[in-house]
Amino acid sequence: MVHIGTTNVIDQAWGVSILEGRAIPVRYTVLVVRDHDKDNDYLASVCEFLDIRVEHATTADDLRSMLPVLHPMAVITDLDCDVQDGFHVMKMVAEYDRALPVMLMTSNDPALLGAVDAVQEVFELTHVATVTDPAGIGALVDFICHAARDAGRSRLMRI
Repeated sequence: MVHIGTTNVIDQAWGVSILEGRAIPVRYTVLVVRDHDKDNDYLASVCEFLDIRVEHATTADDLRSMLPVLHPMAVITDLDCDVQDGFHVMKMVAEYDRALPVMLMTSNDPALLGAVDAVQEVFELTHVATVTDPAGIGALVDFICHAARDAGRSRLMRI
């Protein structure tokens, strides 16, 4: 068993996480990378409704260690966090899996959005979405459902 953070225990033989007494498949996890708690309850409630587990990383070291263990189906991050910015997250995701969907929450600054396109091209990421922070429910559900479909969780269908 591998201990991650303070709340998760992964049983690699079975590929499930024992979290708060529930066994949840590891690949149906969304990894949220933020250095603050703003909107975390909102993200968690949407994911919980869709039966998707949410894990949180706040530093590059957290992200680096969690990606290969959790095998998340998507990553959600802020574009301009103080500790862990979205561009660095994009680079680390590309090193792990270029096809892993990434959602960047932003203030819609045109300069930053242009930089996102350039970074996505440089790192050859195939699924990058940008949304205004906080993400609207429609954009968030659409992103998660696409990621779930790509991860093989076909019971989540777009409406």
